[in-house]
Amino acid sequence: MIDLFLAPGRYIQERGILSKAGKFISPLGKKPLILSDKLVWSKVGNILLDSLKETNLRSRFEEFKGECCREEIERVMALIKKEEIDVIVGCGGGKALDTAKAASFYLNLPVITAPTSAATCSAWSSIAPLYTKEGVYLESLNLQKSPNLALVDPEIIAQAPARLLSAGMGDALAKWYEGRVSTQGIKKGLFTEVALDLSKKSYHLIKSTGVKVKRDVEKKKCSSELDQIIQINILLTGLIGALGKGRCRSSAAHAFNYGMSIFKETHGSLHGEKVAFGIIMMLILEKRDEEEIDELLRFYSSLDLPLTLERLGLIENEKTLAPLAKEICKKGSHIYRLPFSVNEEMVYEALSKASARGKKIEEES
Repeated sequence: MIDLFLAPGRYIQERGILSKAGKFISPLGKKPLILSDKLVWSKVGNILLDSLKETNLRSRFEEFKGECCREEIERVMALIKKEEIDVIVGCGGGKALDTAKAASFYLNLPVITAPTSAATCSAWSSIAPLYTKEGVYLESLNLQKSPNLALVDPEIIAQAPARLLSAGMGDALAKWYEGRVSTQGIKKGLFTEVALDLSKKSYHLIKSTGVKVKRDVEKKKCSSELDQIIQINILLTGLIGALGKGRCRSSAAHAFNYGMSIFKETHGSLHGEKVAFGIIMMLILEKRDEEEIDELLRFYSSLDLPLTLERLGLIENEKTLAPLAKEICKKGSHIYRLPFSVNEEMVYEALSKASARGKKIEEES
């Protein structure tokens, strides 16, 4: 049963929207802090600054240090208090946005998200995955509200590496696969049914247009199909999570993603890349048809998503698979949202089989 529906106060997806950011930010505050890393700032900093100057906002840029951890959240909060900031703008990738969202929650300030890729639904969502400063997953913070405003500029996203868009599609696909299994055998209310319908629609749209859109972004082309995939990766994925809260939920694929964080060598792989591989592990645990699994792996290959643990940065042996299976199966893991019993031995075997199937598809390509 859903008792609360969370969504941004406004979601605006428009080409060139960042050049108009000031007029949307000014009703929320007069002294914004813009949190982003140096690379993102080099791409969009001047666009944002020019827009903020036009509306007489006294902005402050602060470099995001790379991890959504308690230390970084507290550092940003201390700066906000010192500078008497009254609105926060998270700009860039998911972890920068999540840090801005968390700081705004604890300080009860408005927050704007300005994603520069469509790799996750962080710009929409009301949660913030929390890590140690070394990058090991701890928990997901429930912020109890989505951002006040999401500003999504397809022209900026078209300039980001295609790998980020593909990762976002992998993450979006999980809404269907995880929702399908997490709602088995339960009574579905209207919101859950709508969430499942949207996740299935997203799945079909990604399968039909995803490869073309990846090629468009490789050419830095901002196509109408890219607009649609951005809406799926950010808006619909966030909306599905909001509608399906408590019923249509993330499960084994995200458990795999968070479990992988214990290995430093996998930190270079993206959230959606790991989630995508986690779907394969989950399908094996579900004992799904091998043809369905291989078809999905072939689609991953067309998007250049990793098909094996090795491609995700993990050397596959007893010393890695055993602790990974243990981490995936730790108390409170999302994997226990599966409608059947799971143990470390089953997960170990599924991981090994998933990587083997991926290698087979790689050899065919």
